[in-house]
This record gives sequence, C-alpha cells and structure tokens, in this order.
Amino acid sequence: MTTTRARALALGSAMMLAAACLTGGGTATAGVDQMPQATNRTCTQATSPAARGLRLAWNDEFGGESLDKRSWSTVMDFPGRAGGHYHNTSYGSYAVDENVVLSNGRLRLIAKDEPVVGTDPAGTYQYTEGFISSHDKFFQAGGYWEICAKFPAGKGLWPAFWLIPQDRSWPPEIDVAEWFGSIEGMHSGLASGNWPDVRWDSHWSYGAAPTQGWHKYGVLWSPGRLTIYTDGIPTYTVTGPQVPDKPMYVVLNSGTWANADRGGPPDETTVFPNAFEVDYVRVYR
Repeated sequence: MTTTRARALALGSAMMLAAACLTGGGTATAGVDQMPQATNRTCTQATSPAARGLRLAWNDEFGGESLDKRSWSTVMDFPGRAGGHYHNTSYGSYAVDENVVLSNGRLRLIAKDEPVVGTDPAGTYQYTEGFISSHDKFFQAGGYWEICAKFPAGKGLWPAFWLIPQDRSWPPEIDVAEWFGSIEGMHSGLASGNWPDVRWDSHWSYGAAPTQGWHKYGVLWSPGRLTIYTDGIPTYTVTGPQVPDKPMYVVLNSGTWANADRGGPPDETTVFPNAFEVDYVRVYR
C-alpha cells in the first residue's frame, strides 16, 4: 500500500501471478478458490476455531448510523502515502469520507468513478474510495484478527484488509486479504526486512468466490509465526524471525489500481459505484 510496497510488489509480479507463490518460510495449504461457499447471508454467527480460547480485545460490528470515530480514522498516516487522503501513484483513487457508509449493520467502503479535486494532496483524481484505519485508536502485537466481508467484482478494483505498524515504520506489513479485481486474485502474506531489501512471503489464490458471498478472512499471529485463515481454514503459514513483534493496527479500504500490470486499471466494463462490504472486525488477544 505504500510507495515502497508498490515497488516491491512490482519486482515479483510476473512470477506471483503465474501461480500461488511461496517464498522463505511460507507454506500454503488451500486457496480462496477452494474455500467452501458461505451458506449464510453473512458470517457473524460462529466463532472461528483460531479465536477459541482467546479473549476479544477490540471489535466493531458496525451497528451504528455512522463511523465510530473513537475506533477509526479516515486519514492516512503511514510511510509512502502522498497525503492524508491519497496512498501513492499505484492508486487511482482519493479517499473521501462520504464513501464510508454504514447501513443495515454493515460497513460499505465505496469506490466511485466521479472525478474529485483533492486538497491532501492537491490534484484531480479520477476515482474516489473509502478508507478507515485504527491508527492511534487500537493496536496490538499478536492475537487473532478477523473480518467478515464481501469483495466487489470488477476490473481495476483493489480493496484490502491489512495491518501496519503503529510506530509508522515500513516494513513490516501483514496483508490478510488483498483483492485484485482485474485478475480475480487474492494476495495474503508478509512484507519484512528494510527498504530496499524487502522480503515478501506471499500466497496467491484465484477465483470469484470472494465476490460471490460473505467469507471470513483472518490471521493468527504469534511469536515467529503467522497463519492466514479463510472461513476458519488455514490457507498459508509464515514462520521465522521475519515475523514482526511490534504493535500493528487495522486498515480497511476500497480503491482502484492505477498501473498497467495486475490486469490494469478500471475500464468501461467496471461497474461503479461498487463497495467493499464488511460485517464486522474482531481482534482477539
């Protein structure tokens, strides 16, 4: 999501797009395209196996009429962003508060193709997005982090659930569920090391399942170990000293891809407005 992150992603994009990619200490066990289809409209009912025995530390069920500003900020505050409402040139979208909508007990982070003149940073942007983060509001090291969500379908869409450090360093970064709509690819994994020597432990899976129903996406984080879960099933594990031990916080955003790789930006086939829908965020300690 940062400028440095986008550059690091580009280094290995061709190899990662060919198949599920494993590097370093990572082990893949299943893909999003292999996960069971959700039978309920949402996935709020059952506690995920990875959370059992842990204590709920922080959550938002999005039951209010507006975003709880005690838990969330709509301004970006991390390395590599060009301003408080724009990530960097890998994105085509500018974050605006009106694209963060709560309705019927759900968060809707909306992407629109209505150009906007932004001030932070100044410029004209072709698309708008919804962005929220728990920076300075909630952060912890370790535990189990989970959302229940439905991703939008469409070329050039780039919504994600990710974690970055409270101390504004980068890397590390934990990508729990990062959706590239152009290629119907879900990326999960860990960025570690120091720029420009960034190490990526990544897993890719493919298929339209994330857009066709509600699914749980989570990460169980313990000393020296990260395991990514989809619908309670472990899909990928990273082990080793590269696993971070510093407190991190939640980022949820919609948005659009701007570059020519990974299937390219939106085109005339992309339906706007669209939404990255989230039923809940729950973090266990």
